[in-house]
Amino acid sequence: MKKFLFTVCVLCCINPIFADEGMWLLNMLDKLNIEQKGCKLTPDQIYSINHSSLKDAILGLSEADRPYNFFCTSEIVSPQGLVFTNYHCGFEMIQKHTSITKNYIDNGFWAMSQEEELPNEGIMATRVVAMYDVTDRVFAGLNPQKASGELEYDDDEEKEITPSLKSVLEDIKKSVTDTCSYGASVKSFFEGNQYFLFVYESYKDVRLVGAPPRTIGKFGDETDNWIWPRQTGDFCVLRVYTDESGIPAEYSEKNKHLSPKHFLPVSLKGVEEGDYAMILGFPGSTDRYRSADDIKYFQQVNNATVKLVGDLSLATYKKYMNVDSLIRIKYASKYDSMSNYWKYSIGQNKGIKDLNVVEKKLEQEKLLSQWINSDSARIEKYGHVLDTMKNYYSDLVFQNSRMVMLNIGIMNVVEALMFTYDCIDILDAIETADPVIIKETQVALKDKAKKFFKDFDTNVDKAQFVTLTLGAAYNMDYNMYSYPKFILNKKYKGDVAKYADAVYSKSVFTDENRFYQYLESPSYKKFVEDPMFELLRYTLSNYFGIKEMLANKAIDSAKTLYVDAIMKMNPDSLFYPDANSTERLTYGKVCSYEPKDGVSYHYYTTLKGVMEKKDDKNPEFQVPEKLEQLYNEKDYGQYADKNGDMPVCFITNNDITGGNSGSPVMNANGELIGLAFDGNWEAMSGDIIYEPTVQRTIAVDVRYVLFVIDKFAGAGYLLDEMTIVK
Repeated sequence: MKKFLFTVCVLCCINPIFADEGMWLLNMLDKLNIEQKGCKLTPDQIYSINHSSLKDAILGLSEADRPYNFFCTSEIVSPQGLVFTNYHCGFEMIQKHTSITKNYIDNGFWAMSQEEELPNEGIMATRVVAMYDVTDRVFAGLNPQKASGELEYDDDEEKEITPSLKSVLEDIKKSVTDTCSYGASVKSFFEGNQYFLFVYESYKDVRLVGAPPRTIGKFGDETDNWIWPRQTGDFCVLRVYTDESGIPAEYSEKNKHLSPKHFLPVSLKGVEEGDYAMILGFPGSTDRYRSADDIKYFQQVNNATVKLVGDLSLATYKKYMNVDSLIRIKYASKYDSMSNYWKYSIGQNKGIKDLNVVEKKLEQEKLLSQWINSDSARIEKYGHVLDTMKNYYSDLVFQNSRMVMLNIGIMNVVEALMFTYDCIDILDAIETADPVIIKETQVALKDKAKKFFKDFDTNVDKAQFVTLTLGAAYNMDYNMYSYPKFILNKKYKGDVAKYADAVYSKSVFTDENRFYQYLESPSYKKFVEDPMFELLRYTLSNYFGIKEMLANKAIDSAKTLYVDAIMKMNPDSLFYPDANSTERLTYGKVCSYEPKDGVSYHYYTTLKGVMEKKDDKNPEFQVPEKLEQLYNEKDYGQYADKNGDMPVCFITNNDITGGNSGSPVMNANGELIGLAFDGNWEAMSGDIIYEPTVQRTIAVDVRYVLFVIDKFAGAGYLLDEMTIVK
């Protein structure tokens, strides 16, 4: 049998292509020579296991049921556990506390004491305690005979490797979690060539302290999203609590604020062109090691389908949100999330085309192919890799389009489906016939239903199902599921809307009262015969059927070998792994840029730009009356820049991606100067390839954050907690 060797690449020296490129693991700082780049902190002051360091002030935000999938980053800015993050990161928290009578979205929210702060069930803030390279342990656990760290197997053995790998990773995590109160996660890097163990401490009591009105926190909204110049006050304030002994605990009125190991001083010194800037955060996902064929496939299939889903679902949301203020509140966060993803897919495709990303990758692969073909051993090991990937991506376009439509569209936007899925626990409880278990499940599902129906509207959800089903069939030239032809044609004569009316009018999962009535006397038969459950069953059948078709062990092996070959071809380079929601450092500088001929962008914006964009008739560019008053009176206090202007945002060339939202932008001393919240339109292909001349991080200036807290909101008492550096 033909065998493949997977070898851990030892990275020993640095020779990066671009000085400021890279999302670097914290244990790589010794090799980066960041002091030579302008940083005044040592690697040990940034990351240390033995004493407090900068990393202890950085928290990943996640949902409690997905503990280490960080949707945003935040930073501790006071010894009382006060935390800054982006407005859009906290928007769902703000939305959940908003009602018609307490409209925190439109009016903002500010707690004037810790007693007024609002709890956020299901949100966690997590810090990294330590990280360890466990590659040798992983590979030794899979194949004890391979003490060198090489993993050897062939195609026939791969079915045994996957469960074995899972078992090894669980054993490694247990070696930590069984002996302390910390959590742990083992992550794969370089497409399975390296593994690291991350030890975490997660805080479960996270409260909303303050947020500006949407007219500040989302100023520019969809129009300005991903666009520079920007004037958005994208920040909100949280606080982390622990139990009385300082241990992470669920929410309780008895809890006290966190006393952190480290918090960031806040700088009023401002920024200048060329200033050193670094960011610590939890970037979600990049694909810097994608092949040219993979990129073309992603461009033509994934992004195109995401755009279709966005086109259809956003129009439906807007139709209902524009005529009903309660629906607008319920769906504000969902709309923003989809809008961001939709615009990103459009911008990424544009960036891939405009910046010739595929062509650049092809040039790299040409050199890689020459390197492989110059040695017989390399040909044996790597010779099939590029062809394997090319064939895989050309064969599965149709299936992947369906997968994306189901995953991002139907199963994400049509919420009644996943709510039904979340209620399946009652079937297991009924089968036990244990009254205690049934009662416990009833209580849990009542609580789940209360949260679900608070932000659910039957008419909106039904309209989304009809729109997406018809849109998929029309635009993608296939019926969305395998069964609609049977059910729709036989029972409803092809009328999707008529079918949807029947499902939503009869299902217990689309009406709060019907659901509570069902829970009073839960029936196994009634559940499985419910029309929404029938819809769910066939949807999941299609989803997992497509997923199985897309699963391909050969492509997984090829990707691992592809990255291994790239690193072997460049033995004198230090490689950074793709982002995967683990903590990273990126360093760079404050700098302007020229996106195209005759166009030059300055490195900062001011409050003047807000007033220049002000448009009372456009909700995206409305300005609060008090903010306009402060501007007219030039009442900026200590937060004005040296010219007497009120700075709002600035840009750097730091290398970031989604998940970095809310990350601290720090100066050379590790002092907070801004909060990263966006990338720029000209470099939307940045997740695939770093573009040094145009790639920029957009940050809200911390002076604007403090100005809004103090002068606009009147919550200046919060500044008393902070260490302000002038």
